[in-house]
Order: sequence, then C-alpha cells, then structure tokens
Amino acid sequence: MGREKLKRELQFKPLCREFVSKNSCVKNTIELLHEEIEAIYLSDILDLYQEEAAKKMGVSRPTFTRILKTARKKVATMLVSGASLKIIDEKEDFKVVVASSSDTALNIATPDAPFLYIFYIHNKKILKEEVIKNPSYVENKRPGQVLPAFMAKHHINFFLTKEIGEGLKDALLAKGVFTFVKQKISHTQIATLIN
Repeated sequence: MGREKLKRELQFKPLCREFVSKNSCVKNTIELLHEEIEAIYLSDILDLYQEEAAKKMGVSRPTFTRILKTARKKVATMLVSGASLKIIDEKEDFKVVVASSSDTALNIATPDAPFLYIFYIHNKKILKEEVIKNPSYVENKRPGQVLPAFMAKHHINFFLTKEIGEGLKDALLAKGVFTFVKQKISHTQIATLIN
C-alpha cells in the first residue's frame, strides 16, 4: 500500500477551467490536476528554477519534476490530439484586490487610485476585508512599476479596476493575477467572481 499523498501548496487560481477544440471530433477529455497547473504556472509563467518552485509547492524537487513532466505531457497530448482539457480546481481560497477612490466605501477606480481593498475569499464567502493605501499612489509611481510585485508578494489572484492598460494587464498576468474591468461591483459579486 502506497503512502498518503502530501497536501500541496497551491497559490494559482485558474480563471478558465475547460478548453475544447472547435474543430475536433475527438470526444475524450484530459484532466489536468490543480498541482499540475500550479507546476506549469511556477515553472513556465514565473520562470522559477525547479528547486525554488518545489519549495513553493511544498514538495521535493524530484516530485516537482515528475508533476511538471506529467502536466506538460497532458497539455501536449491535448494540443496534438484535439481532446478537451479540464483543470481540476481545488483552490477554494483566493484573494481579490479592488482599486478604490475611497477608504470608507468601495468605489471602483483606476489602478493608481489611493486605496486598495483586499478581499479574502473562501468557498464563495468573504472571510476578511482589508483596506490599505495603494503603494503606487503612496510612492507616486506608475502602477506597472509597483503593483505586479505587490500582488505577487501578497499572493493576489484577481484585480478589479475601472480601466487598465495592456502593459499593466500583461505584467499582472505574468505574476498570475487576472484582471477584470468593472464600473461597479457588490460584495456578493466579489465573493462569487469565479465560479
């Protein structure tokens, strides 16, 4: 009997979980485990060395290498065969940051707004809400110079703003942060942002 699998540290929250080819007649679906998409994210998006990525996931380097190899093989098989791909999303906790012009009411604003609301979500419920001064505003720097590193350091998964430039959007995506452009949003909508 094999030993029990250790719980992996998963930071990445996939925005899309199903991929289907429009032209394929192949009916099978390949399942990509959450730990596998995490390995791809750490290695291929964040460009971490395998030893550092393994530490972030809480596994040994050989285990990380095995997970990454399996993940890449599944993605390659999907691309070559035209099969569907489904990501098994195990992450019930995630963080959402909303740029706001006020620290007393949630007023969605541009990325250089004075305040950031941080929402801690678990099972589609807001566990905690925190308002901080936007480091971009405080340091009087462009959001692209400050926000990507800030979001990565605080393990933010999603950023809501009134508008965003392509450069900042790409810089955030490179850190695993998905952006949404909204003019207004309720607390309920924030909690259920990702199905």
